[in-house]
Amino acid sequence: MEVRSIKTGYFPPNPFGLYDMHGNVWEWVEDCWHGNYKGAPTDGSPWTSGNCAFRVLRGGSRSGSPRSMRAAFRNWYRIDHGAGHYGFPVARTLSR
Repeated sequence: MEVRSIKTGYFPPNPFGLYDMHGNVWEWVEDCWHGNYKGAPTDGSPWTSGNCAFRVLRGGSRSGSPRSMRAAFRNWYRIDHGAGHYGFPVARTLSR
């Protein structure tokens, strides 16, 4: 499989003005895995109870299917497992 890099900011920003939010890696989040949202926090805080040996991954990666390329798409994996397409975003403010 050929992997091509695309320059940051190549595509237009989303409605919030954010660039390049999907397709790089599945993003680990703090939430413990649950099969549904019953009992989930409603204030935006992470869901840190339940089976925390499995954590939520969001957003899809370039190695996945197009249907997983959205923030609402959830997946899960064991916290002791790593892969090249699992990660987290890193942001940095650059001065000019």
